[in-house]
Amino acid sequence: MSKLELDASTGQTFQDLNSPASLEIRKLLAEIKHSQDQRYKLINLEAWALAQTMDDFLPGFWSRFLENRRTALKQFLNQKRADKYRVTR
Repeated sequence: MSKLELDASTGQTFQDLNSPASLEIRKLLAEIKHSQDQRYKLINLEAWALAQTMDDFLPGFWSRFLENRRTALKQFLNQKRADKYRVTR
C-alpha cells in the first residue's frame, strides 16, 4: 500500500475523533506545546539577560556574539550541505 492510499480497515469514524479520550489527548498535546513554547521563551530571555550582562562588562560583546553566531550558522549549514552531497553521491 502506498503512502497516499488510505487504509479503510482502521474503521475510525467521526465519533471516534470526538471521543472523550481523543479530546483529552488533544488537550494534553496542546498543554505540551504551550509548555515547550514557554520553555523556548525562557531560554531566549536567559540568553538575552546573559548577553546584556556581558555587554555591560565587556562593551561590544553583543555585536561580537551575533557575528560569531552568524559565522557558526554558516559553517553549520555548509557542513550539512556537504554531508548531504556526500550521502547522495
